[in-house]
Amino acid sequence: KEVGMRAKRPTGTITKKQARFSAGLLGAYVLVTLCALGFVRLAWEVRERETLGFDEAVLTAINHASTPFLNSFIPIATDVGGFVGVTLLTVVFLGLFIAKNEYRRALLVVVSVAGAALLNIVLKLVFTRDRPDLWEQLVHEAGYSFPSGHAMASAALGLALAVALWNSRWRWWGLVFAVVYIAFVGYSRLYLGVHYPTDILAGWLVSGVWVLAIALLIRSKLGHQALRNLP
Repeated sequence: KEVGMRAKRPTGTITKKQARFSAGLLGAYVLVTLCALGFVRLAWEVRERETLGFDEAVLTAINHASTPFLNSFIPIATDVGGFVGVTLLTVVFLGLFIAKNEYRRALLVVVSVAGAALLNIVLKLVFTRDRPDLWEQLVHEAGYSFPSGHAMASAALGLALAVALWNSRWRWWGLVFAVVYIAFVGYSRLYLGVHYPTDILAGWLVSGVWVLAIALLIRSKLGHQALRNLP
């Protein structure tokens, strides 16, 4: 054998790239399971009214820290997590992905956001939880409270963007945007007193399950076959 000739890799040897990919998939499955179990447990406790003391204590503490500036700013800024705000942001990100011919990433974002919106409608009708009424609110919100639609929509968009950009040079920008955006929208709903903390947490958990499930489906063998012509 010639000196310096690269040795052949033994049959069945797993490369570092394959190992990272497998570990990533395993981690995603674990997160999906944990989010699903967390939501089931939380939903049970909410239905049994076991979280009401905690919910009201957190809302009261947030209300005591209110300021005139936030009373003017939050009612407007919270709309970045509403129907119009999420729709506009989704269209912007879709446009950027399509312009770069990143159709799989665009598909992940649009299915995540649209699916989360439909799931929220169904879950609200299932649980029919009334909204909190602890003080005179700065905005009026109709409909049921659990889980929070703003929290679900913003989490779906933020998580989908973070997942879509995870294997790109924009990974950390996507992650930072997701964390800041999701946290702000969740806090704004609590500040306004239109949702309980468990409404927000439930929205995050459901969107976590949904977005990761869609990402896993796209990465699956079935997903690759269905989307083989998409870049």
